[in-house]
Amino acid sequence: MGTYIKMIAAIYIRKSREDKARPGFRLTAQREQLPAFARSQGWQIEVYDDGHASAARGKTEDLKERGRLETDIRAGKINIILVIELSRLSRDDSMQDYVAWLHLCGQHGVKLATTSRILDPAMPSDWMLLLMEGGFSSVEMKVLQGRMKEGRDQAFKGGKFLGGKCPPPYVHDKAKGQPVIDPQALTDIRKVWELAETMSAKAVAQQTGWPHIAVRRAISDERLLFYQALRLDPQTGEHIPCEWPPCMEADQAARIMANRKNRLSGYNRAIAAGLLSNLGLFTCGYCGRSVRAWKNGRVRKDGTRLDYYGCKANETQRLCAKSRMVPQHIIDERVTTNLLGTMDNIAELQAAWLATQGDDNTSGQLTELDRKEADQQARKKRLVAAVAEGIIDFADAKTTRSDIEAAILAIQKQRTGLQATVTTTPDWDSLSFTGEEFAVLTRDEQREVIGLAIANIRLYSTYLIIEYRFPRTMTGDRTARVHLPFRKPATTAGSRQYYKLKPTEPKKP
Repeated sequence: MGTYIKMIAAIYIRKSREDKARPGFRLTAQREQLPAFARSQGWQIEVYDDGHASAARGKTEDLKERGRLETDIRAGKINIILVIELSRLSRDDSMQDYVAWLHLCGQHGVKLATTSRILDPAMPSDWMLLLMEGGFSSVEMKVLQGRMKEGRDQAFKGGKFLGGKCPPPYVHDKAKGQPVIDPQALTDIRKVWELAETMSAKAVAQQTGWPHIAVRRAISDERLLFYQALRLDPQTGEHIPCEWPPCMEADQAARIMANRKNRLSGYNRAIAAGLLSNLGLFTCGYCGRSVRAWKNGRVRKDGTRLDYYGCKANETQRLCAKSRMVPQHIIDERVTTNLLGTMDNIAELQAAWLATQGDDNTSGQLTELDRKEADQQARKKRLVAAVAEGIIDFADAKTTRSDIEAAILAIQKQRTGLQATVTTTPDWDSLSFTGEEFAVLTRDEQREVIGLAIANIRLYSTYLIIEYRFPRTMTGDRTARVHLPFRKPATTAGSRQYYKLKPTEPKKP
């Protein structure tokens, strides 16, 4: 007599939103029909239930029960997988995940079954049928995705609510399926709107007790449109009327937007308060923080006013004890004098630059890295093709793919490091100027020239360290040390050092 082998059946249950039009795929139907069918066949059952979940490409990591099923298959605990339809295992429109499952089942002697048939992936004829069915499922998935996108686009253009959390003062009415206005929330947010017509978001937050970020969101362009029951068509730029009731007038929204834009433009104030500020190159030599310009509100007896440069750490309290405030005109004069002296002989600077570039092989190294990455990408494509043809084991393929992706990541990191060391050729034409030519430039033009020549300025209590973007000498030295006048502490009243401002000469036409 032959030996009776007990069949261990894995019942896999899953339903996605794409199947809502197919009543036979309801979870209750699967949970009732599949175990009953398995028992009628005399199979020992193990249920793997992922409930409402998608098996589309990029979402399979959320299928915890399917992952447990894969582990049990590799452990040899399963003989057959029973599903309501084979697409329950995978809905990958590229079929890569589906074919990988077929290989997994074929290698471990696991059959695939529905309530109407049983197929063995190890049999060539059944393999062909499984591939055909997977192809039909892939096409169906592509069609469904296209229809869903069309539906979302139509709902967007039709002004329908697309889901998600409603912004206050709206709440979602499940009966109507759209946002409705909460009267109490409307009263609260109207105070925010009224203040936002004349005040900044920060001031509104301080006065109302709202978080600053909540106020900024409440007066954003998208929210202001939502309050008016409108949305912007990205293709035409026109406003689309929406289905929910409006709670804000267009005039009030326009006033809020106008006030916000005025504050964003800073009331046409200067972008930089000092010649060297906001260039991203002026830092404190002690703590490394940015050096900012400080406006002095006190006017001296001669009618002049001294503005200063100082470490940004001293905005609210003295966090950088070694730093000190230095008048702007002193630092501006010392930096521009050093710059003009450095650029006096540009031919020598060009020669020093070329001397440092002779042994640079960075471009060749970057080309070699590009070639290596292209080889790894080609290897990855060959691996996918090998999995689809059944040439390589699924587990081995996952290991190999991880190795390839790790190699690509290492190449990309190496490229990033090399690119950080690449120095662009200085714009010698823009840097060819005399002191007289520099003096007649506008302030913005002077700032642009400084940014082209200088990479970093570090401020210390008695001196500056200026680092240029190119060598200043044939030895490759890029730095210059500039001394600053040191103001001794006052011993008696009226003995403090008095900085004199040079008279400003009119710009030459």
